[in-house]
Amino acid sequence: MASNHYVASIDIGTEKIALLVAEKEDDGHLRIIGHNVCASEGVRKGSLYSIDSLVRVLTKLIKKTQESFDLGLVRARVNICDTHLTCTDGKGKVSINETVSLEDLNSVLESAMAMSTPTNKEKLHIIKKKFIINENIVVDNPMDMEAEVLESKVHIVTVSSSSIRNIERCLEQSELEVDKIILNPIAKSQALLSQEEKNNGVCLVDIGAGVTSYSVFHEEGIIRSGVIAAGGDEVTQEIAYAFDTSFEEAKRLKESYGSALSSSLNEEKFIDFVQSRNKDEHHLSSFELSEVIEGAYRDIFMLLKNELKHHNLDGIIKSGFVLCGGGSEVQSIEELVRDFFSRRVKMGKIQRAGISGLETILTDYKFAGAIGLLLHEGDLSNVEFLNTNTNTNNSNSIIGKLKKVIVGNF
Repeated sequence: MASNHYVASIDIGTEKIALLVAEKEDDGHLRIIGHNVCASEGVRKGSLYSIDSLVRVLTKLIKKTQESFDLGLVRARVNICDTHLTCTDGKGKVSINETVSLEDLNSVLESAMAMSTPTNKEKLHIIKKKFIINENIVVDNPMDMEAEVLESKVHIVTVSSSSIRNIERCLEQSELEVDKIILNPIAKSQALLSQEEKNNGVCLVDIGAGVTSYSVFHEEGIIRSGVIAAGGDEVTQEIAYAFDTSFEEAKRLKESYGSALSSSLNEEKFIDFVQSRNKDEHHLSSFELSEVIEGAYRDIFMLLKNELKHHNLDGIIKSGFVLCGGGSEVQSIEELVRDFFSRRVKMGKIQRAGISGLETILTDYKFAGAIGLLLHEGDLSNVEFLNTNTNTNNSNSIIGKLKKVIVGNF
């Protein structure tokens, strides 16, 4: 069955692809009615390198989901991870004649969004941060307020044009239209962070197989997003190198016996494993395994710490760190991050206010990204005054321009 009330999302990662289908109820609440997950192909370190390989697994996943849940999918929201993304704050400023009008809002937002981009990059997200009246009064909705000067600030995320085009081609060849393309950490934040955490200052850290993504939020909204080209696979590779074993055996050791903090182990255990060279069975100490894992994670977190320090963000993370992704599933990872950053740390959990479904889906980290894609309402979505003060059918109106320029149909 096909319905205009369906919202589909596809979370493409280095290791897995998750697909969700939700039905949108009259009150806007989403109820998950279809789900599936499969191993990923054609993606390395979060970046697409083989369209044919990805299309092949996507086509199978889509077909299987449609048949299993009797659904006819037409379009889907999809994530993007780009190690070359850039984040910039755009600023606009206009003079006001007595009170702020829709024309003034249009002018100040267009001014803030006017940043030029290189020919090989595109603006993926433009996110409202705040409006300022008379240089010192911060407001969410300046409509009809008396002012002499109105300023606006927006957060602009740009990614490579080729990354966007490749994602579009993959979905088109899988016989789906692209609904939205959303940056991976922004999608995850929709699912895992509360507004209070964002207001107080929080860093969402998504440790995937190929890359580690992060987003920092503060009272103005999103402050910065970034990607570190190292993830859970680097940890696995360190184990394989240290103990002369295969990647697959190293992954088994990490997932079954690994701990991210060696000091958290109460007693030493000896673990059987197979070496690559002679295929003989050997033994290793749980402490030795944990030391290798801890060292690899500390390398990743040092890169993150340097990023945060470089952009002067380490001082505003009052709510601490929220962890997600398959690489955060290792034992004692919260304790390691708490020790490393001296901040509060917790594992991300789905915010249930806008979505419902099987408990096994809502508690499985594999679906967090796909849930975030479902929940994403578009950039500048909390500019409610635009919806009530503008003819949304007019493509030249502010909301029409915002839909085309900001929310985007990629």
